[in-house]
Amino acid sequence: MIERHIKPEVAAIFIDVARGRRGIYADDAAFEKLLAEAKAAFEAADPETAEIIRQFARAEVPDGGVLFHGLTVDQDDMGESPRDPVAFEGKDRDPVTEAALLAFASVAGEVFSFARQHRGALIQNVTPIPGHEYDAVGTGSRSLLDWHSEDAFDDAHPQFVGLFCVRGDERVQTALAPVDRIDLTAEDEKVLREPRFMHGIDKASGGTGRPEDGVQGAALYGENGKRFVRIDMDCAAAVAGDDEAAAALKAFHDGADKEGIYVTLGAGDILLFDNRRVMHARTPFEPRYDGTDRWLQRVIITDDLGRSTDRRTRHQRVVENELVGA
Repeated sequence: MIERHIKPEVAAIFIDVARGRRGIYADDAAFEKLLAEAKAAFEAADPETAEIIRQFARAEVPDGGVLFHGLTVDQDDMGESPRDPVAFEGKDRDPVTEAALLAFASVAGEVFSFARQHRGALIQNVTPIPGHEYDAVGTGSRSLLDWHSEDAFDDAHPQFVGLFCVRGDERVQTALAPVDRIDLTAEDEKVLREPRFMHGIDKASGGTGRPEDGVQGAALYGENGKRFVRIDMDCAAAVAGDDEAAAALKAFHDGADKEGIYVTLGAGDILLFDNRRVMHARTPFEPRYDGTDRWLQRVIITDDLGRSTDRRTRHQRVVENELVGA
């Protein structure tokens, strides 16, 4: 995985771009203006980094991920880590961290969201939330968030994911498992490419998380030797009675454990990864609930917004909740 340090003068441009731009969570026009101007300012200030992101989007970087260090976070301005992300999204503040995340993400593709998550917010604030400690969702904490690709149950699943670390926690690691690294037998690969698995709908998307309540489909796909992944290990299982598929899924999970790349995100880090070439996970930790907890801002990105045109009827970047089967 590539790591790159952003020059201080580049990091500072997002402060200028974001100055006075309140309301981007609630106003589509304000969001679009910030996105366009942040992207333009970033590409002009640091074309080399922008080109690395384009190479990432073209699958030309190793392991399907890029980690950037050195962005600016004013911790006093950000305030306490929110226990209620919706309340934070209504806060009157200059969206500096959002500007940076949008700039990096928009070079990779088109930012979008699902109406079923965070009320359709295009930038989602993710912190541990009381009551979610043992849930297999981003706002959980005490349980391992196992290997998964985002929105595996939905045909509109994102191509890329972007994370901005607003506040880090040295006790927590984010893990990436590039699927091309995972050693599988030819037979297991064949089975994983067949629709022999149930993909549950996670609780963050309004589902139960139980495989049997989800949709049926394959775990791997891709033509001409390409291997793309579509699975959430916390919410997936082989079709009932299919022992061969269950064994293949276990082999895939064990292979991901062996190939995992672990990183500890610190304040100002941006991580971009390919949601179809990489599974990701998060290690368990004990939440503090004292305003200092780990805090990420998250976006999902598509390489082709046109694929979801029929499901974006109210907002140009928000996909409505009807689920499309695997």
